[in-house]
Order: sequence, then C-alpha cells, then structure tokens
Amino acid sequence: MADRLVSRLVIAACAAVVLGSGSGPAVQAQAAPDIVPTSYERPRLVDFLRGAFFRDAVVSPNGRVLATVKYVGTESAIELFDMQEARTKRAGGLDLPFHVDSLDWKDQNRLVLSGSDREGRHGVWIWTIGDARAKKLFRFDAQDDDYAPAPVFDTEDDAKTFKLQREDTLRAKPRPDRAWLVSTLHDEPDRIMLGARRDNLDSLLVVDLKTLESKALDQATSDHWADWFVSFKGEPLLRRERARRGSLVRLVRPPQGATPATTLAEFPFEEHYGFDVIGPSAKPDHVTVRARRGTDELAAIYEFDVVAKTFSEPLIASTKYDMDGVIFDTDNSLVAGIEAGRGSQFVALDPKDRARFEEIQKRVPTGTVLKIKSISPDDGLWTVETESPADPGSLWVHDARFNRMLKIGPTNRVLNETSIGTATWLDYQARDGQALEALLLAPVGAQETMMPLIVMPHGGPHGIATNNDWDHLAAFLTSRGYLVAQPNFRGSGGKGRSFALAGYRQWGGRMQHDVTDLVGHLVKTGRVDPERVAIVGGSYGGYAALAGAALTPDLYQCAVSLNGVADFNTQIDWVARFSNPISLAFWKRTMGDPAVDRAAMDRVSPLKQVNAIKVPVLLLTGDLDDIVDPKNSQLMYDALSANGKTARLVRFPRMRHSPERSVESANIFGEIDYFVQNCIGTEKLTSGPPANRANKREALVISDTGGAMPAKQPK
Repeated sequence: MADRLVSRLVIAACAAVVLGSGSGPAVQAQAAPDIVPTSYERPRLVDFLRGAFFRDAVVSPNGRVLATVKYVGTESAIELFDMQEARTKRAGGLDLPFHVDSLDWKDQNRLVLSGSDREGRHGVWIWTIGDARAKKLFRFDAQDDDYAPAPVFDTEDDAKTFKLQREDTLRAKPRPDRAWLVSTLHDEPDRIMLGARRDNLDSLLVVDLKTLESKALDQATSDHWADWFVSFKGEPLLRRERARRGSLVRLVRPPQGATPATTLAEFPFEEHYGFDVIGPSAKPDHVTVRARRGTDELAAIYEFDVVAKTFSEPLIASTKYDMDGVIFDTDNSLVAGIEAGRGSQFVALDPKDRARFEEIQKRVPTGTVLKIKSISPDDGLWTVETESPADPGSLWVHDARFNRMLKIGPTNRVLNETSIGTATWLDYQARDGQALEALLLAPVGAQETMMPLIVMPHGGPHGIATNNDWDHLAAFLTSRGYLVAQPNFRGSGGKGRSFALAGYRQWGGRMQHDVTDLVGHLVKTGRVDPERVAIVGGSYGGYAALAGAALTPDLYQCAVSLNGVADFNTQIDWVARFSNPISLAFWKRTMGDPAVDRAAMDRVSPLKQVNAIKVPVLLLTGDLDDIVDPKNSQLMYDALSANGKTARLVRFPRMRHSPERSVESANIFGEIDYFVQNCIGTEKLTSGPPANRANKREALVISDTGGAMPAKQPK
C-alpha cells in the first residue's frame, strides 16, 4: 500500500545528507524560546498552500549560466543569471502561461522544460534563449495550444465550474495523457528522447527538434506506468513498469533487433530495496541498481549488466542502513550514494567530493537535509536544495571558482520563512526490547512537559519510512501547537531485511505495539499529557489510526484516517478483483491470507472491533482511490453510526489515494485541524468543519453522526 512515488532522473539525481544528524542535536529552522513570543503569529492554513516559490535550478553545460524557474500565481517564470563574474547578474528570462517543474539544458542556448500545461497534463517544451515562446515537443491533440487566449468568464463561479469540468475530463481516463523527458541526448543536437502516454499506453519516443515529428522506439504494457533507462548515447537499456492498480513493478529489457523483450524481474514496489533500478550507468549495457543480494542484510549500490544479467561488486554500501539514492555527473558516472531513512549520509567515491560536501554543510542552515540537484561539467557549480522537517526548503548554488554560496530562494509555497518549531530524533524501546526511533516535531514555544500529542504513523507501511524531509501535514499540525511524533515501527523501509520482515503479518501486532509504546514512553517521561493524545494517519497510517482507536481504546482521545484500511477481508477481496497476482500475493504475505488467517485478521480489523471504540473518529477518503478500496471508509462509518459512536466521513469524489489538488489539501488539512482542535486543543471551534463550507463547490459527500463538533466520550 505504498504511496505512489513518481520519480525522474536528471543529470545528477537528487541525493541527501543530514547535517548534524543523530539522536542528540536538534534539527531546527530557528531556536525556539521557552514561551511563544508576543510577536509570533502561528502560520495560517493558507500559508501552507500559497505563495511564490522556486522549483528548480540548473547550470548550463559551459558553467556560465544558471537557469531557475519560479512559480508566480498560476504561471511560471524562468530567470537566467550570468555566473562568470564574482557578482552574479540577471541575464534574461521568460514568463510562461503554464507551470514548469524542472529544467534541463539541451545545449548552451536551449532549455528543456518539464511541467503541466493549462489542461493539467504533464508535458515537455524546448525554449531557445531569446525566443518569445517555448515549443511543445509532444501535442496531445489538434487543439493543444498553450498560448491560445485563456477563456473569459462572467463570474468566479463560472470559472470554477469550468476548471472542475476540465479536471473531471482528465480523470475520466484511467491514466491521464502525459509526456516526460527521458534523455536530452547531448551528443545529438536535433533529437531528444521522451516518454509519452496517450490512450492509456506509454511509449518511448525520439523527437526531431526541427520538425517536431516523433518516432516510437518501445511500448510498455497497457495499463502500466512506465519509465525508461537509456545509455549516454540514447540506447534503450531497460523499461521499468508499474501496474496502475496494485504495486507490481516489472523490469523489462526492450526488444533488441529480432530479439523480443525480456522480463528481468517482477516484484511488489514495497520490496524495492531487494532489487530495483535507480539510475543509468557510464558503462555500455549497464544500469545502476540497488539490491540486497542473496542473504545480504542491507541493500547496496551495484552496476547491473542487462545483457549478461550479472552484478558488479558493490560500488557503495553502508554498515547501518540500506542504500537509497545516487548522484551522477553529466556523463552518467556515479559520484556518490545516499543512505536511507534517518541516516541519509552522503557516501562519496572521491574524497574531494566528500570534502566539498562538508564545506557546503558549513554554509547552509544548521540541521538541514542537503540535496545535490545538478553538477556542472567542469565541477565548478553545484546546485543544492536544503530542507528539514521544520523548514520547507531553499535552493542554493555553490560556486567553487569564487568560493561562494548563493541562496536562490524558497522551494515550497509555504510560510515565508516563518518557523513552525524544532525537530529532534527520539530513541526508545518497544515492550520486547527492540530499539526504535521516532521523529518529534515541537511547535514554537513548546513546553517541556504535558504537551498535547499527535501520533502520525507513516503510510506504506513496507519500504517507506519517516526521514528528515519536509512533511506538509506534520508541519501544519505542529504549527497548530501540538507535539507531532512520527515513529519508524517495524516493517519500515531503509533499515535492512530483518527490520522489514519483522513487520510482515504484524498489522495490529508488533507494528501497532511499536506505535503504542512510543505514546507510553512520552507519557511516562512526562513529555505528553495522557488526556490529550490523538492519532492521525494516511494509507497504512490510516489503518494504524483506526486500529489505535479499536485495539487500545483508552489510549487516544480521537482518531483520523485518510484512505485507511478498515477491514482486511474487504481489502484482500478488492485487490483480488482489481489488481494482479504478484500484488495479491504480497498483500497476503504481509497482511494475512483470509483462507487460513481469517480469525486472526478479524481480531485486528477495526471494522470487526468497532464496538471497542470509545472516541470520535474522522474518516477522509477519495472515491477514485486505486490502492485502498474506498468502501473501507464507508463501511467503517456505517458501523460506527450503527453502534452509536461519534464519527464523521468526508468523501472526495475527485481524489485518488492522496490529494493532488490544493483545494483537496486545504479541505483535508482544515478538516483535521478542526476535528483535532475540538478533541485535544485548548480552544474549541464553532465555525463548522471546513468541508461543510466547501461542499457546494466540490460536491463532497459528508456524513456526520455527531454534528459539527466531536464530543469526547467517557473512558
């Protein structure tokens, strides 16, 4: 049930290092005083969803020009800066009528732009510096024109209706049409390689930049998401497919002349640390993979020969964590690897790169995660992104030629550098002695004792972990004045084979105990008020929230589930009908098989234990969810209602497994804020839940057993 992760390789793939990590030092945006200062104003919900922000920054092949892209309102702006002199100066730019998410240089004078067009479809454009317009490289239909005049509406309601109808048209397809960059083909000035989806079929295309004509080189299996890994010269080496429903991942070597396509591996996404492709390679017929070989406990980085189907010796490995990501230079040579999870350490092959990384550490905010976005061919300029659980992040450029570190701007549309508090890692023990960890986010002015607590188990659960990255919802809830705790329970990813397997068939068992024991630790040490504890989660975290209310009915004062599993048998039946055999086998292997485990599964299914629940429950679900059966939330609400419990269900007809639109995020954040505040907050709210006020525009389906305000029920 891993959250969908759509990744894309750029010249230098993102990599991360945690600065000042460990169990002791705090990770903080700014020091928090003992009390909330009188001048401090907690961020508003709108502050987490709006504002201008930078999306990407890349250095030109000659190292002279830095290109940046920034969101401004509903459009994007590209700005160019001359980096040849010690004093940076603006060297041009372009305003665009669509959103650009990332940039790549084709050559010294042309930029490849990737983003979303005005219809909401992901597309690719090329812009020659100095031209007034960018050219779209793949048009979805004859009417596809990003520069056509925008429609004019008489009223704001008319405009909103038009936008919703357009979004509904896109969602009517199982998978919306889209195009994405595969390779800029640096050695071929007039060609570029794209992936493109039309009518539910992904294809690998080579596009002629003079005529904009395209030729298909390979096609994926219908109804699968796909990406391609190609050699530096543009030879297709491997296709990675993921089923639209379920979590099946398939690695395929494309046809080679008369030799048909060959499947190299099939596995559920949640076991991607076992073997997965994570990048290209400078060697012919090779890709870079992350794998646990044989009985290896930890995943290491290897090169994999797609012809001979053999591994190299480990290139980069850790003694404590699985390896996760990698950094490449402009010719696909491996520069460094990155540890997974809390470690996130930068492991460089060249000591000079490690020394440079340590120098950059000294120049960015203390306690942040550092990500390398791109490396110039001469190694003079590195573009860098910083973020932390308490800081949404900024873009920087490190210029070794002039020994300078320049801040470009914020990378997230939130907060305007207003602090939400501090983040620290807590080490604790489970009831059976297992060493565990949790990330604690404390608001500005947090007390040392008797804090209200929100526990947030992560989604997945397998192959996913809480790390040092920015989390919108966790940061938002922290800004409301709560201590937020995010545990890495058994089954979480990044900590090796044994820790992952310890979570198999432990839904409601060891995994849930690890969450419960975190609350017990915080209560025992006096950090948390036991009468003000809530549990909030999405995906697997949604199940954990419902299980917390059902299996430990005296521990929490309320529970919030976003697209969580309420009944194991309902979920397994749904996967059997709509998914694939490998995904179904994984669900049975990790959750349980109703044919042999039905009684044990019922004992930890919240729907079957609904009578034990004593606290208010908020259920949020997307009707288009393609990972968890949306019926779970409806069945849970119906059972809570029939048994006289306090519950609220908000269904989002246009939402999938997680919110994709800002209006969905706003309603979800607002619902949780209102619900939790009236449960464990110090001030009760009476304005009515946010979704009630948005219902007319969004056509939300709302059911509520207890009115606008959840009422605490006696323990």
